[in-house]
Amino acid sequence: MEITFSGRYTVNSDTFGINFEANVDGTNVVCSISTEALDDVDTINAQSAPEHQFLANRVRFEAIAEQKIRAGISPVAINSSDVHS
Repeated sequence: MEITFSGRYTVNSDTFGINFEANVDGTNVVCSISTEALDDVDTINAQSAPEHQFLANRVRFEAIAEQKIRAGISPVAINSSDVHS
């Protein structure tokens, strides 16, 4: 299974979390991060804008997303419990 990340992301206007894009064997997959996960991943920057929180912790979020994709979990939704494990 080939997984890459495009670098594209956007603030989810419904949840105020972040959606980012993975490419899995040639198919685009939207991965989402909850606002709670953004706040909990880096408590020092918890009050920062979602974009800042995502960019500061992008490698960690991409690693979590990759684990979920490889495990067959769909949709790929990263929540607070994922950043505490």
